Amino acid sequence: MQDRTGGAGGFAACVGRAGLETACVSDTSETIEQSGPAFAKANGVELCYETFGNPAHPPLVLVMGLAAQMILWHEEFCIELARQGRWVVRFDNRDIGRSTRIARDATPSMPEIFAAAAAGNPFPPSYTLLDMGRDTLGLCDALGIDKPDVVGASMGGAITMELAVSFPERLRTATFIMAPTGDPQGAPPTPAALASLMAPRSTDRETFVRNFVKAWRVLAAEHFPFDEERVRWEGETSFERGADPDGVSRQMLAIIASGNRLPKLHGLRVPALVIHGTLDPLVPLQHGLDVATAVAGSTLEVVPGMGHSLPRGAWPQILEAIREHAPPANAAR
Repeated sequence: MQDRTGGAGGFAACVGRAGLETACVSDTSETIEQSGPAFAKANGVELCYETFGNPAHPPLVLVMGLAAQMILWHEEFCIELARQGRWVVRFDNRDIGRSTRIARDATPSMPEIFAAAAAGNPFPPSYTLLDMGRDTLGLCDALGIDKPDVVGASMGGAITMELAVSFPERLRTATFIMAPTGDPQGAPPTPAALASLMAPRSTDRETFVRNFVKAWRVLAAEHFPFDEERVRWEGETSFERGADPDGVSRQMLAIIASGNRLPKLHGLRVPALVIHGTLDPLVPLQHGLDVATAVAGSTLEVVPGMGHSLPRGAWPQILEAIREHAPPANAAR
């Protein structure tokens, strides 16, 4: 494991970098092309996706987390990645947003899912995280992408781990942001963060948006300014694009069924970057430390004050870490 901040002493230096709490706005006036929403068949489902930048540039694929639509990859964040010289792809995972819903006669609620798992008798999943990884590769195939850099956040980071382990020849690099290990003995979420997962998901627009903002306020922690206007827009837009509590539950079943990834990561040879916040209440920092320790030769980027979100104030550090880990020059298409 390589710590970009230089181990214990470097961690203090990393904390000092918290002065980068400013908007990440490029000096260039270059216009970045953004596609409208489009759809592609992938692994038996249809995924909604968007792209940023020049398709001739090296591809970078963004995989989002549980209950999170692709719009949570902020469009300005995607544009900044594209300005590094990449063709950026974001998409809705199956069972979220405008992508395919997986039909099931009856889907348990979140409290029922957690109770059954705690009792050692988990509900059977409709699919696994590896299936969702195959969706990602199917999208890449549909777009003519052979070997992308893949960046996953939260559950998306876990999906990226599954991809890197099972299909190492298809990934140029892998980046795991605030990703859970799946280790049953791993550091648990805070009670408030767990409660945000367990809260009923309403099909009433006003209630959905109010609960969405409340949950992300908890997950974001308190170090960086909370952009309530943006988060409210994400909640409103998520509802309009397709809010489905059962789909979220099916994604959670996939997470639980996929188990502990740490043993599999010990043999990983895909160049890996681990990014994790010090104040993550849902997937505590120890998960990132464990992943970085398990993956030989990985790079660890600790973001002081970051919770379980991607606040604008942390973008400079995150974007620079990705640029150094996966420089776009000479990357395979």
